[in-house]
Amino acid sequence: MAETLLRLEDLEVSRGMNNVLSSFHLEIKSGDVVVLHSENGAGKSTVIESSARLLPLEKGSVFHHDALVLDAEGRRNLPKKPFGLTLQSNGLIGDETVENHLLTVCALSHMKADITPILESFGLAHRKHDRIGQLSGGQARKVAVIAGLLPAMLSSKPRLILLDEPATGLDQSAVQTLVSAIGQLRSAGHGFLIASHHPSMLECATRLHDLKEEVEHKPSDDDVWTAIGQPEPRTLVAARAGNRYLRSTRAGLARNGLTALLVLGTLMAFVDPTNIENQTLLVGFVLSAPFAAGLAGDPVLYLLKEQRAVDWWRANVQRLPSADLFAPLTGVAFTAIGTVVFLGGFDWKVTIIGALVLWFTMAAVRFIEINTLRLARPNAVFLRLLLPILILPWALVAEYTATL
Repeated sequence: MAETLLRLEDLEVSRGMNNVLSSFHLEIKSGDVVVLHSENGAGKSTVIESSARLLPLEKGSVFHHDALVLDAEGRRNLPKKPFGLTLQSNGLIGDETVENHLLTVCALSHMKADITPILESFGLAHRKHDRIGQLSGGQARKVAVIAGLLPAMLSSKPRLILLDEPATGLDQSAVQTLVSAIGQLRSAGHGFLIASHHPSMLECATRLHDLKEEVEHKPSDDDVWTAIGQPEPRTLVAARAGNRYLRSTRAGLARNGLTALLVLGTLMAFVDPTNIENQTLLVGFVLSAPFAAGLAGDPVLYLLKEQRAVDWWRANVQRLPSADLFAPLTGVAFTAIGTVVFLGGFDWKVTIIGALVLWFTMAAVRFIEINTLRLARPNAVFLRLLLPILILPWALVAEYTATL
């Protein structure tokens, strides 16, 4: 009996004030290729993104491999088995290399593989070591599509693949390669949910669904895909990716480091610590640089806003890549400089507190921004206006530190 890979039960989803889906049911089993082909705005992407746990539900539940992953009561569980996802906006970071992004997908599937043959089939082998931002729009789309297919290509066990308009931006050769890959993976027992109007995508479907009713379709027979992955348990994949993003972009230094440097430089230019006897004020000067750096936010989250990469990660992990290691190191560096300048010498207690101030402040800003990103119009909600409430705890910490 075919395994159920995806089950949507009585879904009701709203976008803004509009109810996009209502009482929607869908089931995808091993070997199914369901293509959503309704008109624009009917809710195809909403079905895909709800299936990937990206949208809040007004009603209903989402199941992967018969395990609950999302419901209307707020439960949001990580799928027990990896799945593939290609968003309309790619979900890629421009400063990441093609190879590193695809190897990250492999790591999320706890697999390792030689991805060169796949890149060759899509005409991308010569761009393997290039940054995604250096690719053309069509080439970047190929990377996003390969990333969506990889969990199935790696595994001999049935995997769920979600593709939102995968053929958009692809040349005819790449479309044929995609159709062939879908057919072979379907024959191997993997299941697909695809949103597309492309005629080639419709031809490879086993069922066509217009969000109201579905009809059976007989695709052509294809060879069975041979899995290319080998098991390789991986841990801290998101954390490793976050550190790699920071190393390749220097975003932490450009945002948080520069902010701390500007604050520290301004204080050094206008304040003579030898003329100030108030210890609390001097400690406040020391802790102001890490506090300001924390208010600049998590630099990794800033990078993830590109092409909805943050949503691609949200679908695949429970905790997003972050600057958790960068924050305390930066806090130590700038607090240490501050103690030498304003306190007349290095103080390890104040330095540790400064590192904690930066880490806590950055975490608070990150929490606010992540919850903003989940809203329908994140740029229209100014939750960052809440940041001044952090001044009071910072001042209390400075006052306490002055007594040490």
